[in-house]
Amino acid sequence: MRGWARVSALALAVALFAASAHGNEGRARAAPSEVARREAPRSEPKASEAESDALPLTPAAVKSRWHGRLAGKHFSAKVHLSMNMGGIHEERELLVWRTDEAVGAERVMVRFTRPESVRNVGVLFLEQAGRPNDYFLYQPELRRVRRLPEAIANDDVYGIDLEFLGFGVAQSEPTEVEAMKRESLDGRPAFKLTERALRENPRFDERVTWIDAQTYIPIRTEQYRLGKKRLVARTVEIRRMGGIDTPVRMEFENAAENRKVSLRVAEVDYEAAIPEEYFSTLALVRSSTTK
Repeated sequence: MRGWARVSALALAVALFAASAHGNEGRARAAPSEVARREAPRSEPKASEAESDALPLTPAAVKSRWHGRLAGKHFSAKVHLSMNMGGIHEERELLVWRTDEAVGAERVMVRFTRPESVRNVGVLFLEQAGRPNDYFLYQPELRRVRRLPEAIANDDVYGIDLEFLGFGVAQSEPTEVEAMKRESLDGRPAFKLTERALRENPRFDERVTWIDAQTYIPIRTEQYRLGKKRLVARTVEIRRMGGIDTPVRMEFENAAENRKVSLRVAEVDYEAAIPEEYFSTLALVRSSTTK
């Protein structure tokens, strides 16, 4: 399992989505014909000419809108991963379910559907307030569910990063904002947040994120550990789906380990109800897909 390290900032990344906290109220309805495509920026960030201007929002408010843009919403999605590590290539497909309804904490369920070597492998993330989050792994060949130590979950879960598989709103690692300023990526206004991790972890001690000033979707993330850049994550394409701005293509690169992952959201549904009991260890076993 540890051959594919998590690529942070799954991708479930996945991840993904825009916000009731920023004007999306009521239930979103999936309607592919509504899609309005916007290509996300591709270049390196440049400092804004208006850097010294007074910011309309505090760093805490920007961070809150980022992580709260899917507050009170749920979704199910079909995700495709294209993975390259040291010259080895593999395509993977998975189903993702995400919600923070009912208990007010984020839950993400992931089920691999292909290739056959990982079919029906399941991962469950349960956000916990005031204590470490819970991670559970179901391995069909063993027919058992086991709790993952947080250190392992933060490093390697079958090549996925739950922070991004939740469409980029999951707060799997607590941070404190140290600085914020306006910048632009290809002329697109953004808030640049520099954050410090509040505890030791294998992913980063500093994270820099450019948040789109209109949608509050993270359009670029850089993770640093011990002063070295560990990961770069980019949102390549955003579409408006079911009335919600949705990152549908993301790219992750870890140059030091010669690892690249491309994530594509093939389908997403913000409307279909997801029973609360689905986010349970029992559901990890029961929801296995048939061949």
